[in-house]
Amino acid sequence: MARGVLDQTLHIPKRRDLLYTPSHTWARIINDRTVEVGLSAYASERLAKLSGSKFLLFAHSQTEPVGSEVKRTEPFGVVETKTVISFDLVSPFSGRIKKVNRDTLDRPYIINENPEETWIVEIEPTNLGEETPLLLTLDKYRKKCEQCGSLFRWTLIDRGEKGK
Repeated sequence: MARGVLDQTLHIPKRRDLLYTPSHTWARIINDRTVEVGLSAYASERLAKLSGSKFLLFAHSQTEPVGSEVKRTEPFGVVETKTVISFDLVSPFSGRIKKVNRDTLDRPYIINENPEETWIVEIEPTNLGEETPLLLTLDKYRKKCEQCGSLFRWTLIDRGEKGK
C-alpha cells in the first residue's frame, strides 16, 4: 500500500451549519441523539484532483454496520475512487452508528454530486456536549486548510491484495 500527500490549493467549503474534523469529514447536529456525518466538499475536490480529473466518481463506499460503536477521530468507513485511492472516513463523535445511508453504499458517486448535503452515516453520540467544542467551525476549518497548505493524506490500494 502506498501513501502520499497532495499539496495544491482548491476550494474550501462554505456551509456554516456544519462542523468539521481535521480529517475532512463533517458533522451536522440534528438533535442531541442524532448527528449526520459526511465527507467534506474539500476532500471530494482533493480526491478528484489527485485522481487527475475535474470530477471524481467514488467506485466503492463501506461503513461499519448499524449498531457499531465508533470513537471520535477513528475511522468508521472508507471511500475508494476508480483510480484505487482509498480515503478513511473519520468519526467526529464517539457513539454508535444509528443509520447508514444505503444510497451512498449502492451508488457511492452520489457523494460527489453534493458532498456536504449527502450524509453517509447517522451517529447517536455519547459525549455530544464534550466533543462538539473539539470540532472545527467553518472559519477554523478554512484557516486550518490554508495554514497547513492542506496536506492531504491518501492511500493507494494494491488491488492485487485487496481481495485476499
